[in-house]
Amino acid sequence: MTDTRHSSLPLSPRTRFSWRNVMRAGSVLAVLAVAACAQSPEKKAEQAALEAAKTDPDFCYSAKYDGLLVQAWQRAHATNAATQQDTGKADPATLPPVSVNGATVMPELSVPPYSRRSCRMSIKVGNAAPESGFLAFTYLTRNGQTQSALAEWFPDSVVTEKYDATMEQIKAGIDMSNPDLKTCLARYPGFETESSDPMVKKAAFDLRAHLIRRCMANKVALRNLYSDLYFIHR
Repeated sequence: MTDTRHSSLPLSPRTRFSWRNVMRAGSVLAVLAVAACAQSPEKKAEQAALEAAKTDPDFCYSAKYDGLLVQAWQRAHATNAATQQDTGKADPATLPPVSVNGATVMPELSVPPYSRRSCRMSIKVGNAAPESGFLAFTYLTRNGQTQSALAEWFPDSVVTEKYDATMEQIKAGIDMSNPDLKTCLARYPGFETESSDPMVKKAAFDLRAHLIRRCMANKVALRNLYSDLYFIHR
């Protein structure tokens, strides 16, 4: 099922791209909290759309997620995208129109307490040049409740940049005898994808590389914690 449409935006997502493992912790951890507090109608509508996308079988194809897509696209193209906070004040009526083509659902990812649903698509936002990439919805769920949710846009250019950087690191030499690396490689085996799209393969590779790096960083942090506790309590 593919999607070709034009919308002047309520709120919506589309294209599927996710795998069995989790979230890109370097991108805007300005998560959109799905908690009850005094919130603007726009923020409530945004959070409702994020929550709906978690289980909606048409999350890649429904125009009701266009607002989420455009806001994710805007964050991805902001000059300070790495620290950009989503204020939730955007009025869907003021967002630029978006055209979506070739939306395709990607395999879902689950690494408790995180999960991700993603879509592969080509979009055109307002007067900007058309762009292909991945729309991802990431959720933090505890005790059956969604504690936070985030919509992100990963353009092909960013996926390629990260893929190339990882390949350069591999070419420079990696200590394959490192026990932490061996453990993390075993924990996150290569993602299987039937897609012939080279960008999908690069994105799958990049996601695995991210998870392995995060796994190794966690192991180092854990060792440091144990070391600190030893000296504190000896």
